[in-house]
Parts: sequence; structure tokens; C-alpha cells
Amino acid sequence: MSDLPFLSLSQLARGFQRKEFSPVEVLDAQLDRIQALNPRLNAFTVMDAERARAAAQASEARWMQGQPLGPLDGVPFTAKDNLMVAGLPYRRGSRAMPEDAVRETAPGVQRCQEGGAVLLGLTTMPELGAGPVTISPLTGITSNPWDTSKQAGGSTGGGAVSVSAGFCPFALGSDAGGSLRIPAALTGVVGFKPTGGLVPMYPPNVAGGLSCVGPVARQVRDAATVLDIIARPDPRDAMALPWRPESLAGDLERGLAGRRIALSLTLGYAPKVDADIAQAFQRMAGLLTDLGATVEEADPDIENPIDAYLVLLQSGYRYALQHMSDEKKALLSPGMLEILADARTVTLEDYMAAQARCQDLARRLLAFHQRFDLLLTPTVAAPAFDADRTYPAAFEEFPNRRAWTPYTSLFNLTQQPAISIPMGLTRAGLPMGLHIVAPRGGDALVLQAAHALESVLGFDPRPPLKAD
Repeated sequence: MSDLPFLSLSQLARGFQRKEFSPVEVLDAQLDRIQALNPRLNAFTVMDAERARAAAQASEARWMQGQPLGPLDGVPFTAKDNLMVAGLPYRRGSRAMPEDAVRETAPGVQRCQEGGAVLLGLTTMPELGAGPVTISPLTGITSNPWDTSKQAGGSTGGGAVSVSAGFCPFALGSDAGGSLRIPAALTGVVGFKPTGGLVPMYPPNVAGGLSCVGPVARQVRDAATVLDIIARPDPRDAMALPWRPESLAGDLERGLAGRRIALSLTLGYAPKVDADIAQAFQRMAGLLTDLGATVEEADPDIENPIDAYLVLLQSGYRYALQHMSDEKKALLSPGMLEILADARTVTLEDYMAAQARCQDLARRLLAFHQRFDLLLTPTVAAPAFDADRTYPAAFEEFPNRRAWTPYTSLFNLTQQPAISIPMGLTRAGLPMGLHIVAPRGGDALVLQAAHALESVLGFDPRPPLKAD
């Protein structure tokens, strides 16, 4: 029973089926672990234990009758605070947002609940998802399970922590510039950003088309299983891609034999990479060759896209908050007010130039993928750093405070699928992430590659975190 918090989806389903344990017993184990450890981690904006227990009891009855709703029936999960849930507040990490409960549930969360999954609560995020760390004026700092003095990353920080710490097997979050992949890399779990539009979104994210919903899990197979479910259609997002009835999790064993893979440590523009991360990444060539892939070191023909990315991000916040009252704006954090101030300098010409840059980047990456099936980079250029900082001290020399996250936002601009999987630990015992990218629509290919590498990397996802 002590292993319940770290079982995979298939292990949980098998245990439920064999009546070795029940969804209620699993929920109790998760709630006990949350009570013991969350005060040191701060992963939740709000818990919903009463409704979770009712959902677990209903699932238990279905399993007793041999009529589960699917692979998620009875499985605890969490949702990021920007994925609204009926009956809970929709604060998005901000004191300026209403405390009232909302009446609708976001599509991804709803699909999971329809499949019998048990929602534990909403997880922490930076204010309105702005930034790659989870420091919020609403909830404070979210810490890393591998070292509670370190950052968990963001903006799906609480979601990544909830999975890494053994609070649940999977979490739902969003990614507008690395928000699933960055915290996954820092906390030693899997974070998958699907092709833009694959998973329906409602309401639209403030970052617009940059953002998408995806899973965090401890195993690639679990992430793929969740993706199959949350990618089902929802009429509230009529712009979502047509649903693909075939399973993305069904062909994970395809492997990497015959695949053409590019390795890029810097993408041609990253100014600095931590030595431990660079050394671990250099090992990938040998592992990929052993798996039957053809490997080459190659950078795409692009320049740093951060300027275009920030223009689009700032424009999204400016539009989303244009009608906010002065009284509410006074509750915003200095960081958010700075974003809005910068957004006021963005012109229509700037915005259209950024959109044109997206098209150019997409064309260049498409040409690159004519030569390579997959592109691999580190997920971030630095391991977790002091929890109260917004960027590593080792990167203070760079005016761009996002210089430690040079790899992820590019693929939000091009809407390509990308995943972060654990690549090992630094000499200080902190997780490092491997970033795998495929052409737009190549979600299955990303998952196959991640599954193949996961099997040979052999990472143990349990952090050395003990209850007091």
C-alpha cells in the first residue's frame, strides 16, 4: 500500500480490477501524502477533497461491478488553476481574479472526469501564467520535491510538483512557451506539449494560439493515455483540429530504428548551457545510435525568436486585461504590471511582424524536418535554482531573463509537438530534462521517441522527499 502514490495508470487499473485495492484506498493514500508533504511544497491553490471522495466512491462501485469507464477510472489527478472547474474558483494565480465559483469545466478536465478520473484540486501557477517559475501573489512560492530550497519551474509548477511528489499519477496543465515542459524538466517528470489545436481549449488562453493544454505524468505511456482522452472534441472550441480516433498511445513500441535525428545543444543561439546538462546531452548520440537511429549534430537555420514571442505574449495580456478596472489592476503583481507596461509600446506593425516571423520560423523548421524526423535539445539550460528567484544567478550576465529557457517557446510559435522527459540528475542531485520535437502533427512520433529513450535512460522518478 505504501507504493500506491507512485503506481502507473496500468498498475492502478490492474489493482482495481483484481480488487487488490480500491479507488477510495488510493485516494486516501494520496490525501495522506498531500497532508504530510504539501506544506513544504505548496502545490495547490485549492483542494476539493469532498468531491474527490464522492468520485472515488462512485468509481469503486463501477470497478466492483466490472464496469469501469476507461483507463482513468478511479485515478486521482490535478488541474492547473487556469483550467476552470465547475464549483471551484478560477483565480489563475491572481488576487485580481474573482473568488466566486464558476459554472463550467474546461474540456480537458471534463473529458478526464467523464472517464471516471478523480480530481484532487487546482494547482499553483504564476499570475496569469506569466513566467517560467511558480511564484504567485496569490499562493507564494511552489518548491521542488527534489530539493525544497529550489524552484519547481512554471507555469504549470504546481501540476508538475503534484506528479513528482507522488500526489497523483498525472496532471493537466497548459503550455504557452514551455509551461508544461520547463517544470517537468526541473522536477523529473514528463511534460508533453501537443500540436497546437490538438486538445480543445475553453475558455481561450490569454496567450491565444501560443497556448495549448497537455499532460504531466511520470511515464510517457501515461502521458499518451491521458492525451488520447483529452484530445477528444468539444464544441466550445470549434477551431480545434479534427479529432483522430486512432490511439496515440497504441503504437509506442515503434521505436527509433531508421529514424533521422538531429541533436542541437544550443539551437544556434542559446548563450550558455549548464555543464552537467551539456555533458548528459552529449550522451544521447550513443544511446540513439544503439536504438537504430541515424544521428547528426545540426542546428536549424533560425535566430533567437524571443522578441517575436514576447510581442505576441504581451499583446495577449494587453487584450485580455483591457477592461480590468483600476481597482483590480492595483491587485496585480509588479511583474504583471511590467508586462502590461511593455505591451503598451507594441504597435500594430510589431504585432504583424511577429505573426510573419511565426510563418517564417514554421517554414524553416519544416525544411529542417525534411532532413530530420526529430530534433533533440535540452529542455532548459540550467537545473533548478533558488526557489525565491525568477532566473538562475548564473544567468545574471544576460539582459534577457529567459536566457535559461531558450529551447521551448520556439515550438509554441511553430505549434509543433514537443515533450520533456527526465535525462538524469546533476552532480547535485537535481533533475535534467531532454526535449524531443517533431514536425507539426507528429505527436505519435514524439511519444514513440520519448518512450524508446525512457526505456534506456532508466530514470527513477521518486524524489528523496520524506514526510516530517
